[in-house]
Amino acid sequence: MKNNPLVSVIVPVYNVEDYIEECLESIINQKYQHLEIIIVEDGSTDQSRQKIQNYLSDDRIIFIEQKNKGLSGARNTGMSKATGKYILFVDSDDYIDVRLLADAVPLMEEKRLDLIRFNGMAFTDGMEKTINQKYYDFSHRLVENHIYKEDSFKANSRTFVSPVYLYLTRRSVLTENNLFFREDIIHEDELFTPQVFVHIKTMMYLNKFYYYRRYRENSIMTIQTPEQLKRSFDSYVKIGKELESYYQESLYNKEQKKLIKRQIVSIYNGIKETKMIERNSSKLFKSISFIDKGYLKLRKLWQKVK
Repeated sequence: MKNNPLVSVIVPVYNVEDYIEECLESIINQKYQHLEIIIVEDGSTDQSRQKIQNYLSDDRIIFIEQKNKGLSGARNTGMSKATGKYILFVDSDDYIDVRLLADAVPLMEEKRLDLIRFNGMAFTDGMEKTINQKYYDFSHRLVENHIYKEDSFKANSRTFVSPVYLYLTRRSVLTENNLFFREDIIHEDELFTPQVFVHIKTMMYLNKFYYYRRYRENSIMTIQTPEQLKRSFDSYVKIGKELESYYQESLYNKEQKKLIKRQIVSIYNGIKETKMIERNSSKLFKSISFIDKGYLKLRKLWQKVK
């Protein structure tokens, strides 16, 4: 490929001393080498910083240290420093296939794509957990090598999963629409991803497993203390309400609004299923209709039958 556009790989780091080396090795050894690797050390209290030092001789690495701001804050710092044409997020306890960017970037260039989606492979580390691999595999509903345009809204609605590490994005989509991660919540991808999806104009899907997602003890996703459950609940309420504000705006077309509404319904259903729900939860989101509630009841009955 004559033109090798720069790719910004953003890696937020917090207390991952056992995993950071595997993560960085998978990025540094990409077959596609025109990278800037932005490592944001987010106030770790373990040996993560020391292990990163061994990689700083690579002049593609931009190392940033900051007081702990959380995953959203670390990603935002990385985005503010990024100069690449494309952005890839990699969580520091995960790793990627060395062919990911070599396969994806030429397609982004040739087809003038805003976004490429790909599959992930989940695995457990030091914990007993059954993982639904279909959550990270989109081959049952997305067509490989098809260039999605207006039909991307419907496709992404039908195959919606929130993790931002499952797609490569044109940076201008983020900068031109002022997209950043909200910093006062967890589950921030549940808000950020639909914002990205409604603003893209072209997309493709690669039916390959490029991302390796680690489930481990004491991560944000596995801690189930009362305090963490309350924080999770409050975050989902904020996400739902912000999505609802987008849904009510006139600048989105019908298909874009369907994608946003799909996510509001999903958030509402998740909140409704928690034990922390309040009696007046039915009035939590004004956009939730009787039809939406009926659909959720029917889906729940169908799942029991299955």
